[in-house]
Amino acid sequence: MILAGSSLLTLLDDIATLLDDISIMGKLAAKKTAGVLGDVQALNAQQVPGVRALRALPVVWSVALGAGLL
Repeated sequence: MILAGSSLLTLLDDIATLLDDISIMGKLAAKKTAGVLGDVQALNAQQVPGVRALRALPVVWSVALGAGLL
């Protein structure tokens, strides 16, 4: 019975480690994506008549701060 309990704890530890690794990779991917999206939004803002690209970057910055990406 003790061996079964030990195996269960080992399995739970492995699952916790896997979830931790996934969260770290997700955070890294979100940071990279946020940078690309900021560049794309600024580019698209220049193509829309009446919208300045300089207005788009503060919005991207605020969203990134609010999302906890920085």
